[in-house]
Amino acid sequence: MSDSERRFRQRYDAAPLKIDLRVINVFGRAGKRHEAIARDFSTGGVSIITPLKMKPGKRLIVSLTSDDHSLQAVPAEILRTEKNHDHYIYALRFTMEQMPEAACRGADTVLQRLASTLQQQTQGEQRIPG
Repeated sequence: MSDSERRFRQRYDAAPLKIDLRVINVFGRAGKRHEAIARDFSTGGVSIITPLKMKPGKRLIVSLTSDDHSLQAVPAEILRTEKNHDHYIYALRFTMEQMPEAACRGADTVLQRLASTLQQQTQGEQRIPG
């Protein structure tokens, strides 16, 4: 791992995930829903691509859906941003510590299942002869 590497959890290709996000405004309310493309995923966060321009520190509500699992309204924060042509790449950190304990445990369980599913899909793709 390089000195600049910030990842502490195993990451998986997140292409199978559908991501919806809503920006939290200054009044603490979630705004309009926007779709984003998932790049990679870990139980601690997700990297996304979207045309929305946002700054690090911005708070979001993220929904993640796969063929097998769905997790709605997970709080997240933008850690890093990078402009890529007419889109932006964001590193998001899930901020579940803001949720009630039972909801946090439930969300963590679904995130673990999503990670497991994505890991299995990635391993399956590596075994397929090209």
